[in-house]
Amino acid sequence: MFARRLACAIGAAVLTVGITHGEMAVTIIDDLPHAGRLAAPATGQTLYVLDAPARMVTAIDPFAPSKRWRALGPADLDAGSGEAVIPVAIACIDSNTLAVVCQAGTEWTLRAFRLAPPGSDGGAPTLLQSLPLGNAAGPTPAVDVFVSDTRDWLAVVGLPAPLPPIVRAPIAGARLGTFSDRLCPSLEPADRLEAAISSPFDEWVVVTRRDTPPPGRTSLAFHANTARPRLLDLDLPLTGVRDAAYCRGNGTLWVVADGDGRPAAEAGLWRIDAALAAGRQIAVPVAIARLPVPLSVVCLSERAIAISGGGADRRVLLVNPAQPQP
Repeated sequence: MFARRLACAIGAAVLTVGITHGEMAVTIIDDLPHAGRLAAPATGQTLYVLDAPARMVTAIDPFAPSKRWRALGPADLDAGSGEAVIPVAIACIDSNTLAVVCQAGTEWTLRAFRLAPPGSDGGAPTLLQSLPLGNAAGPTPAVDVFVSDTRDWLAVVGLPAPLPPIVRAPIAGARLGTFSDRLCPSLEPADRLEAAISSPFDEWVVVTRRDTPPPGRTSLAFHANTARPRLLDLDLPLTGVRDAAYCRGNGTLWVVADGDGRPAAEAGLWRIDAALAAGRQIAVPVAIARLPVPLSVVCLSERAIAISGGGADRRVLLVNPAQPQP
C-alpha cells in the first residue's frame, strides 16, 4: 500500500540520476533575485512565481519562458486596505483563481484573487475573498498553502505560534469556507513542521523534523483525510526539507531538501521512492537535480518539475526526470 501511495509509477525502483544543465534541467528564470514559492494549476501550462520582497507574483509559460506577465502586484495585494501586505505563499484553486497567504504586521489572512486572462498584462485581478487566519509574530520559513487534488479543501501550514500549525478550509467552486484545525493532523511538541501536501488519494502527507536526540529524525507521515488514523510514519533520511509536491499523472512524490548528509548528495530535487528493508516499508530519497538552498517545487507533469532556489543566485529550473542521459 505504501508503494501505491508514495510512488505509483515507480514502485520500489531506486535509481540515482546525475544531471547537468541543458540535459535534465534548464534554467527558465534567472532575473528574479527573490524568486521563492511556486504554484501551478492542474493543467501545468502556467507557472506562478512569488517575489515576497517585491510584493509581486509573476506568471510565465514554463515551456516558453520569454512569455511572462504580472499576475499580482502591490496594489492588488493591498486592495485599498492602506496596509503593506506581504505575500508569503501561493496556490492555484483553479486555472484562474490564486490563493495567497498574506501577512500585515502580526495579522495573517488568506486572500483569493480572480486573475486576469493569461498574458494580459493590463488586466486587473479581482479580490474575491479575504479570510482571517489569526494574529501571530515570529519566523515563517515553513508557511505554505496547497489545494487538495480533489479541490475539495485548501490547507495553510506552518503558521507561527500561537496559531495552529495546520488549518484547512472547504472549497465550494471558487469560494472558500472558514479555516479550522479540525480534521487536521496534530504535531508532537518536539516536532517541527517542514512541509505538507495532499496525496492523490486525498490523504495528508506531512514532513516533520525532530532534532533531539542527535542526529535527529525527519519523519514522513501519511494521515487519512480526516487526520485520523495515521496510516504510516516513516524515517526520511533527508535534512532541511523545504517543500513537497505530487505528480497527478503517476503519483510520484517529490521534495526539495538540503541533502542527506553525503558529500556527493547535494541540495536540490529528490524523488521519494518506496522500498522494502527486512520486510518493512521504507522511504528512499533519490537525488535528481542539484540546486543550492532549494525553496519550492511544483509538478507540472511527470516530465516537467519546476523548482526554485539558489541562495544569492536565485533561479527557477525546469527538470525533466525522464530525460535520457548522453
